[in-house]
Amino acid sequence: MGKRFDYLKIVGLVTRARQGDQQSMAKLTELVEGRLYAYIYRLTLDADLTGDLLQETLLDMVRTVKDLKNPEAFWFWLFRTAWGKVHHFYRGRRRRRTIPFSALTEDGIFEPESLTDSDGFDEVARKELSEAAFEAMERLSVDHRSILALRCFEQMQYAEIAEVMECSELRARVLFYRAKMALRKRLARGGFGKAYLLVALGLFGLVTTPAKAASTAGTVTAASLEVGAIGAVIGALGSKLGVAVATAVTAAVVAITIKHLLYVLAGFIIFLFAFSFICLVKFYE
Repeated sequence: MGKRFDYLKIVGLVTRARQGDQQSMAKLTELVEGRLYAYIYRLTLDADLTGDLLQETLLDMVRTVKDLKNPEAFWFWLFRTAWGKVHHFYRGRRRRRTIPFSALTEDGIFEPESLTDSDGFDEVARKELSEAAFEAMERLSVDHRSILALRCFEQMQYAEIAEVMECSELRARVLFYRAKMALRKRLARGGFGKAYLLVALGLFGLVTTPAKAASTAGTVTAASLEVGAIGAVIGALGSKLGVAVATAVTAAVVAITIKHLLYVLAGFIIFLFAFSFICLVKFYE
């Protein structure tokens, strides 16, 4: 009920802001700032850069919200604007400046007490896994971090993610699969197997949620990690396992094709023999 109420509240504010209501615009900016900051920070892992890109995105929102035809599509539109800012910044850049995990709470933006014991870990284990998750995410590409953030923390459907990242739904599924596998591989290098993936994502989401957006922090569910059979198969084709599977399937198809050709050839020879025999019988009658 709470999320539904927030959604309706946002839609109402957007509708009035589009009509030039400055008070609604100010309230809208205040409400979206925390959630938008979290999304951008999860992509950049750089507090200063996040602040700059956040302000640019909010300024664009104020200037162009009047052009938004469907207020119900506000969040997709806003995230697409933010994604465009981030993507443009990183275009052609190989390295990025980030801050260490230990510095997350120094400025009071993030709250360490958000790491509760509801995941079954003690305090030391949660901190260790949180650091490993942060470092693993830091080593992913910005595209991978973006799709993990949209799917796991913003809980968007793949069609919605495709709208934000301006790609096809299938492309979104494949990209998410590869991002998930890349993250799992990074965690494994830190000593955390695939069983820790879901908890690691949840902890990363918590430690990167600013205090002002704490109410919007959702739980990462196992369902959010699903991509569907086609997305998984196509996604795997880019990995060593995928290449091996593709090679095996190709060999099997070739073997089956040759086998079928032999059957067809044998059937044709039998047909010719039978036809010739019938013709000879008719000839001597």
